[in-house]
Amino acid sequence: MSKIKKNTFTRSDIEKSLKKQFPELSKSQISDSIKTILESITESVALDEKVEIRGFGTFSKKFI
Repeated sequence: MSKIKKNTFTRSDIEKSLKKQFPELSKSQISDSIKTILESITESVALDEKVEIRGFGTFSKKFI
């Protein structure tokens, strides 16, 4: 079993980070933006497209 620790981010972690970077945005604006991005990723992956966000991660379908 691998002992490599992976960093994970929750939606809340992302919201907090964005609020620090963009204090002029409301919590609602940040939340709506994250929702839009996640919906776009989900839709692309559902269409069998690979999504890569440099410095963050890669998303694709995985059949097990």
